[in-house]
Amino acid sequence: MLSTAARGTSIEVQPDVSLHVEIIDKNNNEDNTIDCANTPTIVFLHYWGGSTRTWSKVIPLVHASEEHAHHAHYHYRTVAIDFRGWGESTGPSHAGAYSIAHLAADIDTVLERLQLTTVYLVGLSMGAKVAQAVAGRGNVKGLRGLVLVSPAPPTPLVLPPEASEQQVHAYETWQSAEFVARNVLLSSPEAIDDELLKQVVGDMLRGKAEAKAAWPAYAMGEDISPLAGRIKVPVQVVAAAKDVVEPLERVKTEVCANIETCGLVVLPGAGHLSPLEAPEEVSKYIVDFIGGLEDVGPRAQ
Repeated sequence: MLSTAARGTSIEVQPDVSLHVEIIDKNNNEDNTIDCANTPTIVFLHYWGGSTRTWSKVIPLVHASEEHAHHAHYHYRTVAIDFRGWGESTGPSHAGAYSIAHLAADIDTVLERLQLTTVYLVGLSMGAKVAQAVAGRGNVKGLRGLVLVSPAPPTPLVLPPEASEQQVHAYETWQSAEFVARNVLLSSPEAIDDELLKQVVGDMLRGKAEAKAAWPAYAMGEDISPLAGRIKVPVQVVAAAKDVVEPLERVKTEVCANIETCGLVVLPGAGHLSPLEAPEEVSKYIVDFIGGLEDVGPRAQ
């Protein structure tokens, strides 16, 4: 659970896919709908290998901002979702069922089921690519803005065969997953404490085999740039200066250059997992960006 105040629920989007959702809201209902339809809802999407727990340090700070931040007159509802095959969500047992289109359609369905009318999407890495697809598809009518943290680009990313093969096996054992976390995803091997590292590695290992394989096999190579080009809502990209997975230059040329409404900020000391390394800075960028949009009212959809 993200917090003692979080309510977990499971939403079936198709017979073999039920998504685990964590909701934090002072106005929770007992069913899967949410009171106060106009309350801004921030929806968090994790990276390849993550879960709702990826945002466990950021979400409490977003809620704390309701009392202490400049935009304290806003109450935010937060919704964190496990993608199909990750975390506590179930997923199909066939390899081709984990495309960006599949993941985006799942998110469309969950948001519709929750009856949300004012939505902001926050995605990390693969989750940011899915957020771009959701925005470009245009099915979420209440979408007001995106925050893309260390985003995977909408353009195809094709790795050399050796690197691709390494990714396929990255999450097979505790040793391999810990190596990736310490030496690839973090700014330094000791950037997070041991307890948090165990959480990260645990999320990597419990992913369904088909979900683990899909990203390096085909999802990272999918070209969704036409969808990114259709994004009309404001977009805040939060890049990390020490990110070797999605380096700053590629974020500029492959993400920001494809999104007309894109703004860019850079975290100077963080790696790819900035929500765990630098949650204070990440949460501040989220709250300031969304609060600014709420100050000026609804944007054109």
